[in-house]
Amino acid sequence: MRNLSILCFAYAISLFYRGMISVIAPEISADLALNESGLGLLSSTFFISFAIAQVPCGLALDRLGARLTIGLFMWLAVLGTVLFSIAETSSVAFVGQVLIGVGCAPIFTGSMLFVGRHYPPERFAYITALVIAVGSIGDLLGTTPLALVTEWLGWRSALLLVMVLAAAAASCCLLWLEPDRPVGEPQSLTAMLRGMARVTTVRGLWPIVPMFLASYAVLMAIRGLWSGPYLAEVFQLDTGERGNVIFAMSIALGVGTFMLGVLDRFLKNTRRLVIVSSVLTLVPLLLLAIYPSEGANFAMWAFVAIGLFGFNYPLLMAHSRSFLAPAYHGRGMAFLTALSFVGVALIQSISGWMMGMSYEAQMSPSEQYRLLFILLGGALALATVVYGFSERQGRGTGPLK
Repeated sequence: MRNLSILCFAYAISLFYRGMISVIAPEISADLALNESGLGLLSSTFFISFAIAQVPCGLALDRLGARLTIGLFMWLAVLGTVLFSIAETSSVAFVGQVLIGVGCAPIFTGSMLFVGRHYPPERFAYITALVIAVGSIGDLLGTTPLALVTEWLGWRSALLLVMVLAAAAASCCLLWLEPDRPVGEPQSLTAMLRGMARVTTVRGLWPIVPMFLASYAVLMAIRGLWSGPYLAEVFQLDTGERGNVIFAMSIALGVGTFMLGVLDRFLKNTRRLVIVSSVLTLVPLLLLAIYPSEGANFAMWAFVAIGLFGFNYPLLMAHSRSFLAPAYHGRGMAFLTALSFVGVALIQSISGWMMGMSYEAQMSPSEQYRLLFILLGGALALATVVYGFSERQGRGTGPLK
């Protein structure tokens, strides 16, 4: 219980960082003179650095284990938060985002690896979903609480408070998380890099890759970036009102993650559950594309539905692990996590560019966001079709020799 509590604490901090910009985007844009494209790039910087850092994180996790890797990397997030909070220019904010992204990079992958080493395979998706559901408290803190503190103290002081929590989480990992360094002689750096590259040769993973690129990217494009600007520009909601709507979505996200984990445990058909959850996520996206200005309550319930069904990442990871030999679990999960965050960065960058172009074309806010929801729905629909060709279960032997 102590180990899972510490992992939940660290993961909560990571979730806060992923979604914090959506609530305070108008304030950050005003202070740092960012347009839509710049805002999208600032948000995606976290995910780009997070994805790139998966390579050293995967190596560190296989050699050092979760305790040292998570605990040491998180101090970079602490430093990045300080830089972001004192930034007077966008350049300093970008550097802060890079450090935060790198600092958070091993948290989820390390948590999954820790769970995989301490719990039986049939409980992997359930325990992982439990960590995510409890850790979603951090996502909740990035909604109404962040909005209220921002209105009271300003967004810079709010981030400094989070910095204190991040430092506490890093210390807990280093001091009290159980060591889980693998037994046996560690491989050389070259051998480990070669092994990570060999994960790409596992053919069973190929139809799953598009879903890794699109599924979480679609969710974070809404929760992590555009939900706040959408509610402000289309419905003129203030900071507190935006926080309340995103709070409802975050509650649904935590409930939905746990719900999908429980369903996977009892239905024992991860692939089918991923497809169903993706289709159920496409429905509210389609409705938002058709009715982008229907009303704030309509948008809130659409966001709630997306949160409830949209986070099937633990299921995708459980499905993918079945294709990998145990020796490749650390590097495999790091590689797949990197793919997922590359997808987030791409979608946020592309959507930021698209929103900037539509603004220059003098389109109304509702028409701009109609295009956004079409983009997100199309990406998820295409990935779901490709994923439908994946095998139900792997043999746990990849990569092939």
